[in-house]
Amino acid sequence: MNNSLPPGWRVINNTGTWTAPAAPPDSGSDSEDANPLTEEDLRPDSPGWEDVEEEVEVASIKCLICDERLDGARKLVVHCMAIHNLDMDRIRKEHRLDFLATIQLVNYIRSGVRSNDTITTDHLVNNPDAFRQDRFMQPVLEDDALLYSIDELANPDDPDDPLAQKSDNEDESGGAEVAGDGIGHRMVVERALR
Repeated sequence: MNNSLPPGWRVINNTGTWTAPAAPPDSGSDSEDANPLTEEDLRPDSPGWEDVEEEVEVASIKCLICDERLDGARKLVVHCMAIHNLDMDRIRKEHRLDFLATIQLVNYIRSGVRSNDTITTDHLVNNPDAFRQDRFMQPVLEDDALLYSIDELANPDDPDDPLAQKSDNEDESGGAEVAGDGIGHRMVVERALR
């Protein structure tokens, strides 16, 4: 008979009965008496929890133009302006781009770069219809971290930025997230990517 049964289990069949050996006696190292924890010890605000760090996932976002990877959407905006002279804030402000329009802009730029087209701020400011097309709702890069971080593109210096404002369909009771929270926008992106 195979001895792979858990300790204390019994097999009964037409050939007879077999019982696995009992579990070895507890050495006492894991005994509740050896290290008693109280409810107070388990509270996050109790002593000793200060050292515990929350894991924060930092998305590695590929630049819109080059292969550089940045650890945040705002860093990508600064990088694109400094290195590639592409002013995402100006483009978004000029056309008051909301969440979905910003997704279209990102995918248009990525598509143009993939096709070796020249992408400039002036072209995008003067030709909003170029990127405001349904086909640019389809991601160019698989699992594009920028598309999951669209709400982080909001310009902190522009209080009128549509990404920084609460949308009209969000209720005051907190049923939907405020732009910048990310969860609500992330769900919209995930639905669009399916």
